[in-house]
Amino acid sequence: MSNKNKKQFQLDNKENCIIYLCRIISSCELCMDRYKVYNKETKEVLNRYQKGDKIPYEIYVSIMDKTSSVMCYLLNLLGDCQSSSISYFKYRKQVQKLINRGLNDIKINEFDDEIKEILAEFNKLRNWQNHVPESLLISELEFIESKMMILPRNPMVINHYQYVTYEYFMDLYEQNVSFYNVARKIVQAAKKDYSLLVGSTVEYPRRYIKEPLKLEKSEPTRISAKIQGLKVD
Repeated sequence: MSNKNKKQFQLDNKENCIIYLCRIISSCELCMDRYKVYNKETKEVLNRYQKGDKIPYEIYVSIMDKTSSVMCYLLNLLGDCQSSSISYFKYRKQVQKLINRGLNDIKINEFDDEIKEILAEFNKLRNWQNHVPESLLISELEFIESKMMILPRNPMVINHYQYVTYEYFMDLYEQNVSFYNVARKIVQAAKKDYSLLVGSTVEYPRRYIKEPLKLEKSEPTRISAKIQGLKVD
């Protein structure tokens, strides 16, 4: 099989749908576990400070880097719609086409309005989150024109903040908790689809392995990169 044909997983039969949805759910649950830990860590930082306190910027940015990384991955897993990307958004659309063509051994649950809106929002959020939109520059320009911001040109001063306010840090925490709760609803919807697909209730136990993760585990990622045309040593 050529690399071109390996770029897209064929969602054309029940077994492939099971494999595909299994991968999405297991990956999402790993992300959700990490997100939960990071939100707990954020809350612990807030508990060490009080309203009116300044919180070191390095603490803030460390939390932000962790949570935004997991958020981006979850948005890709749940809200991406590109033809060669793994995502629940794409899965639902592809399976609905199979159902419409009369493939009756594959089923999906009917979404209520809330889940439909969340998944559509995740698709838009994914597209916004994974690139730097020019709308950001346009918004900043409005602040500059109203004298609420300054755009340094020469010298081009690069500002490094030392602190954030307690409220600024709290806002990060509240946004992450909100995202976690909403993402959980989509993951649960995917689990219901998976149970319907395999015809039984599915358990999701955690297993904590003492043996360290080995380099061989990354080999599928390296092969995938080569298929996508990337130069991999």
